[in-house]
Amino acid sequence: MTSSSAHDRAGKWRVFQGRRLILLGILGLVGLTVGGLWWYFTPAPPSPPPVTVPEKKAQMESLSLTEIEKGDKRWLLNAAKAEYLGDRHEIRIQDIHLEFYGPDQEIIYLRAQEGLVNTKERDLALKGGVTLKRGDFTIRTPEVRYLAKERALVAPEDIVLEGPRTTVSGKGLSIDLNKKRLVLKEHRLTTVKLEKGLL
Repeated sequence: MTSSSAHDRAGKWRVFQGRRLILLGILGLVGLTVGGLWWYFTPAPPSPPPVTVPEKKAQMESLSLTEIEKGDKRWLLNAAKAEYLGDRHEIRIQDIHLEFYGPDQEIIYLRAQEGLVNTKERDLALKGGVTLKRGDFTIRTPEVRYLAKERALVAPEDIVLEGPRTTVSGKGLSIDLNKKRLVLKEHRLTTVKLEKGLL
């Protein structure tokens, strides 16, 4: 009886061990399945923000540029302060004095508070109390663009043109420097100062 009960105990132990292994195997498979499903359905962590490369800048206390094309001087620019933005191919300028030269070397003088020079296209964008002067005529506007390919000055905003006896206001001025032609898209008002005795 002793040997058969020992044998029964050993058999039960083996069955218990087998069931225990099967149970551990099932638990392991369940754990792997749950872990896999959790990994599959959990969103990936956000990617790190892109590394921003600092913009290459070069500060200048003053700047003087001259554009010459086919032997002809196009413009001469002087600025009190400048900052070269190499990645954008631009120069940010302040306290600007410009001279634009026409075909007969007639000069249009321009002043502005700030602007940008596009070093690739050679275009200029100027703003802040822009004043253009040629002879007795003065044009005032908030901003002006110089388009190198067209050789034109464009003032898209309001303008006031003052001469010795006339004042013209409007919007959308374009000056063709090659043809010496001025076009005002929207005329608003013309004022003429009359001398005594007229009308």
